[in-house]
Amino acid sequence: TSFHELGKRNENMIKLSLKRFATVMFFQILFLGIDLGINSFSYLARGQQMGVIFLFSAQDVCLMLSFTAFIFSLYSTYLYQAGMANLLLEKFRTPLIISITYFFLSITLHLWQVLGHSDAPYQFQWPKALTALFIIHRLFSPIYYYLYKKSALKMSDPRFYENLDWIASQLSIK
Repeated sequence: TSFHELGKRNENMIKLSLKRFATVMFFQILFLGIDLGINSFSYLARGQQMGVIFLFSAQDVCLMLSFTAFIFSLYSTYLYQAGMANLLLEKFRTPLIISITYFFLSITLHLWQVLGHSDAPYQFQWPKALTALFIIHRLFSPIYYYLYKKSALKMSDPRFYENLDWIASQLSIK
């Protein structure tokens, strides 16, 4: 009976984990979708400064929430709770750096566009530096989307949460 009870307990943990993963994954994909939508269509609101401010604020909040959801996923792993955060940092260093860089690129671009909002918003007469920042931001965004989604999917690996043999093998390789 104790073996049966252990199996039932593991089954309940897996169901709970699946619900948590599904919820976190849903919000992560939602935040990415909002970011993509605002990047794609924010130019339509360029004639209304308050609309632009609202869209850019919403995008920046979604970026902060997506980063928070990613960090929450890292903190909820067995590796982090066992004090092996260095393994997580090693596996997710690039996505973390890309996320932070993308956030600062977005904030800089948004502030510059809002503060430099002119009386003729339909004429694209930006300074060369703003144009360069806009292009860098737009070229950087697919890298951010790809790595963020890949990392979110990688975080759904149950080995981060329960497989002690896998963790031991990761430690022995180092």
